[in-house]
Amino acid sequence: MAEGYNSITDDYLKLIGSMGYAVRDKYLKVLTESLPVGARVLELGCGAGVPMTRYLTDKFSVVGVDISREQLLLATNNVPEAGFVLADMSRLGFKDNAFDAVTAFYSITHVPRNEHFQLLTDIYHILKSGGMLVATMGAGDLPDSVERDWPGRPMFFSHFDGNRNEALIEEAGFNIISATDENELENGRPVCFRWIVARKPE
Repeated sequence: MAEGYNSITDDYLKLIGSMGYAVRDKYLKVLTESLPVGARVLELGCGAGVPMTRYLTDKFSVVGVDISREQLLLATNNVPEAGFVLADMSRLGFKDNAFDAVTAFYSITHVPRNEHFQLLTDIYHILKSGGMLVATMGAGDLPDSVERDWPGRPMFFSHFDGNRNEALIEEAGFNIISATDENELENGRPVCFRWIVARKPE
């Protein structure tokens, strides 16, 4: 996956732009309305840092994690106010209770689905009590697969259906605040994700 994202830096920015901003803005607003200024936020799969990381740094102290060195080089230039870590998001090494919120926009679906529960459990532990998770997860069932042309390169995807994803989040210990299927267009092609907002109990 790192190789794929290393090679599609400009094309990925165009792809993200093609999807518009209405859905992302809706969930970014959930964070800005729920967290205090200066809250510590971890963004998993931050890519080139735009538009999500840049938006978050207006109010929060942000750390972005990405597996792609080339994407992080762009992110460092695009959002110098944030901190960035080159790492596999499924192998988090942060201390417990380190963050007020974790976001995962369009990134968990790149992790093999048999690792999703462990990832969610790791996220639970690094969140403070009352901390928030905002995640884009699968709406339909998709076993491990490779899309051969995304955009122009092979890319791995894997996810359970929306109901199973909600169950995994609850099994990890979270309370779900909302879980909504959101339809978007990706280069003119309809795509649907289940957007989940959850909270670690106080």
